[in-house]
Amino acid sequence: MSLNRISSNTLYESTVAQLLRRQSELVDTQSQISSGRRVNTAADDPLAAGAALAIDRSLAELERFDLNANVLANRLNLQESNLAEAGESLQRIRELTIQAANAPLSASDRASIARELRQIRDGLLGIANGADAAGRYLFGGTQDDRPPFVDAAAGVTYVGDQTQRRIEVAPSLALQDAEPGSEVWMRVPTGDGRVRASAFPTNVGTGLLGTFGVVDSAVWAAGGSVGYRIAFTSPTTYVIQDAGGAPLVPAQTGTYAPGDTITFEGLQLRLNGDPATGDVFVVEPAAPQDIFATIDALATALETPATTVTERVRQQNAIFVGLSNISAAQDHFVDKRAAGGARLSGVDEAQALREATSVTLKSTLSDLRDVNVAEAASRLAQQSTALDAAQLSFQRIASLSLFNYLR
Repeated sequence: MSLNRISSNTLYESTVAQLLRRQSELVDTQSQISSGRRVNTAADDPLAAGAALAIDRSLAELERFDLNANVLANRLNLQESNLAEAGESLQRIRELTIQAANAPLSASDRASIARELRQIRDGLLGIANGADAAGRYLFGGTQDDRPPFVDAAAGVTYVGDQTQRRIEVAPSLALQDAEPGSEVWMRVPTGDGRVRASAFPTNVGTGLLGTFGVVDSAVWAAGGSVGYRIAFTSPTTYVIQDAGGAPLVPAQTGTYAPGDTITFEGLQLRLNGDPATGDVFVVEPAAPQDIFATIDALATALETPATTVTERVRQQNAIFVGLSNISAAQDHFVDKRAAGGARLSGVDEAQALREATSVTLKSTLSDLRDVNVAEAASRLAQQSTALDAAQLSFQRIASLSLFNYLR
């Protein structure tokens, strides 16, 4: 049997090391309770610390999404406000146009209406060149550091671009920013949105434009969805021509009386008054036109002297065209407002998604990082008791020395 000798120095060092380790564990537990966190450093739990760091990044990303969503919501709300104001201006233009169509008005009355129309037009241009709180032009696309619309003698020109930003407002969800100005202000439908009617400026009769539209989409589409002319061969007879002025084959002719609705190739046009031989009326696909040109044309028609019967008829037809174009523009702006409202609804839904995601992440983060207070308090009591016992046992062991018996 062999005996291992333990020196007093080894005994002291071993016991002190154990005491220090237990004190360190006790301090760690006290730190967890006071901070409320189980993982304060990566050394406490490397796996949990790594997972918590990833969740912290996800929470920071949600905060960035929050900022993005606030900016987007502000811009979309501003767009809604601007388009609502534009809609009110168009309603005023419509009222003025209907007023201008009244026969008893004098030339000076119509000129006064034209001046108000031009003032409203300038106001719309100011709205189109509006900026957000950060000074970025709302309808400029990505070229939002300068006014997107330039007014010149030839008309209004759009100098922005066609790009519509997509802004991330939630994980895997990006919403479109405000509409580019080209789509809102420059590509505005005319006529009824599908077709438009007009009278040749060289007409000399008293034929007045009335209701028009597509009555058979299949027939019109089968013909290529193109435009046609109604050319009067006499005050009471007409022939249908293609857009270039050639009679259709087989020929389509008819007789006319004031107030008749002429139907052809899936289209129809009602006329009033008495056209003259050679007068031509057109029904064609409705090409888009900028709203400023529409108002300019209407104001110009009201400013043009109309002293003869023929001139008054031409003015009335121009007013009719302008009124139909304004009605189409009103529908267009309502559609744009609806599209913006849908994106605002998407912003609200994204907020709810972010909040739900944040709650889940914070709950997971709490499970990884936060301390279980009841468990930690129990562990603290256990560690404190163990430390007290270790200190007492060390005191007993330290007293076992031969020098105590040599005195």
